[in-house]
Amino acid sequence: MPAYRFSTFLVSPKQRALRQDGREVPLIPRYFDLLVLLLERRHEAVHRREIFDRVWGDVIVSDTSLNQAVRTIRRTLGDDPREPRFIRTISRHGYRFVFPDVIEVDDEAMAVNAAAQPAGAAKNPASAAEDLAGVTAAEPDAFELLLARITQPAVTDADEEDRREAAELLHALGTAEALRRLGTRDGHTRARALLRDTRWDAAGAGDVPVLSAPDPAGVAREVIALR
Repeated sequence: MPAYRFSTFLVSPKQRALRQDGREVPLIPRYFDLLVLLLERRHEAVHRREIFDRVWGDVIVSDTSLNQAVRTIRRTLGDDPREPRFIRTISRHGYRFVFPDVIEVDDEAMAVNAAAQPAGAAKNPASAAEDLAGVTAAEPDAFELLLARITQPAVTDADEEDRREAAELLHALGTAEALRRLGTRDGHTRARALLRDTRWDAAGAGDVPVLSAPDPAGVAREVIALR
């Protein structure tokens, strides 16, 4: 399988890495799989049903999960859904990767070059801290940045999307540690409910218990409210 270079981005399926100008940009594993699928099939529109089979084959999810995945990828790439450069919605069908200048490169060679690169050479912690969607485990405040997002009340649909993305990123960093740090801070019941709701969308997510949680009745109410 080749790696894909387009605009300022490089997608390496072998390394499971998305990079922009040499800096790794973290992406939830299933969302990375979706981006690779769209790149592989960029000469055609990929049906939503096929996306579900390929990316979420082991779980049953709703269209909302796919919509959220596409929104997050677009935000990561700096794409505008109204005038898309990269991912176009195909009405009543699915999505297509439309950027015309995608270059396939040797992914094996990319892996060798990355292994030979000095540790941290392609990292920019300051930029990553500014870009909350790109929080990584290497940043000491990664959990706190995301927990601050997930404990805020959602006023608009955009707020809710931001909270869901933060929850999925927390699963990627470590569900158990996220729950430990969450504790009983303000907003912990809705945050715990959202972590439970998004665990199916984040590969490797851990369990999010309700009965043994602080204020289980409050968490249960928030879980029901999400449905």
